[in-house]
Amino acid sequence: MACLEEFQHLKIQLQEIKSATGNFNVNNVIGQGGFGKVYEGVLYHCKGRSKVAIKRLDRNYGQGDLEFLKEILMLSGYKHENLISLLGFCDEDGEKILVYEYASHGSLDRHLSSTSLTWRERLKICLGAAVGLSYLHDPRDTQQRVIHRDIKSSNILLDQYWNAKVSDMGLSKIGPANQKHTFLATNVVGTFGYLDPMYVEMSILTKESDVYSFGVVLFEVLCGRLCFQYLNGHYNSLVRIWKQSYKQKRLDNIIFRDLKEHIDRMSLEAFSDIAYRCLHKSREERPQMSEVVEQLEIALRFQSRVVEKFEIALRVQEISEGVEYEVYGSTEELNMLLPNGIPEMNNSGNNRWNTWKAVIRSNFNIFLNIYFSTPWAIISTMAALLMLLLTIVQVSFIIISYENTFLSHVNTNTRI
Repeated sequence: MACLEEFQHLKIQLQEIKSATGNFNVNNVIGQGGFGKVYEGVLYHCKGRSKVAIKRLDRNYGQGDLEFLKEILMLSGYKHENLISLLGFCDEDGEKILVYEYASHGSLDRHLSSTSLTWRERLKICLGAAVGLSYLHDPRDTQQRVIHRDIKSSNILLDQYWNAKVSDMGLSKIGPANQKHTFLATNVVGTFGYLDPMYVEMSILTKESDVYSFGVVLFEVLCGRLCFQYLNGHYNSLVRIWKQSYKQKRLDNIIFRDLKEHIDRMSLEAFSDIAYRCLHKSREERPQMSEVVEQLEIALRFQSRVVEKFEIALRVQEISEGVEYEVYGSTEELNMLLPNGIPEMNNSGNNRWNTWKAVIRSNFNIFLNIYFSTPWAIISTMAALLMLLLTIVQVSFIIISYENTFLSHVNTNTRI
């Protein structure tokens, strides 16, 4: 293809790809989609040598030369940490092959029902994907807006650190970014369950169509399952049930069972509210992706506050079981006073100070969250006073715990 001449630095020889995949051995297949099968392998590319994902076009799956070309053009011009990176391509002997960075944890849909994926981790994944999609809708360095057209959990990949990366740009459309609304008349493509009803009805594509699809993904993450089920030979969408559960304030009926006890209620409220708004039938009522990012940040902040408080409480409990002995001249002196020896966790004279610092830091972070999310000065001031009082109480508790533990241990050794 003549239009690929400017991308010659990304070109990879077919023989190298065959060698990396064992001549497209079925044992190296890690997935498949509308473009064809995806293989894993190790080869040299524009950024060096590493493990990569190799997507081979199979026209029987529905896509072809246009999607191949579009993927190269899109991923070469739009680079972001939350977009999958294109490392190379092959256009040789009738083969159309794309080479991407390797996402070791696969796609999000494979982890929806994972009991080991915490609510906080799920929020971080959703936030990363939202940031990537927001970048496509409102790029800063170009006048072209990208509408993805196929947002779904299987197109959100996860790297070794569980960072989310939006992938599969072959069906995307480009429109001007300097307009508030971009309307494109086009044939309807996408995946059942994720498609914007207005897009299906009118064949008019807007960036709000992506917002709707992303709202479906958010509910999938909350419910721990895909948005459709197969019954009696038909696929049935669960989106209507999810929306009804939200409107009737019965989210507990649909939340993934392993998440219920661990979700902060304020975090759930912020998350479910923005997810429901994404699914609004009217496009004008749906939020921009930038607002989705903001609300997910708030949901994550609320959940992180709970996690930090739990970690601090656990740390205080662990440290309070030890004895701090920095007031004595030496370890030998304490051993003379305590014939049974120094209790465990007395290896550091800084335990008490470290605990104080942890408590103060945690409370300060909570205060900042309240302060920046509360517009009224009087409430912010009251929050500051309450957090100061809480800090004093917690530090006092630590001191008393140390003293009681130490006296108890001394009395035990003295009786012996």
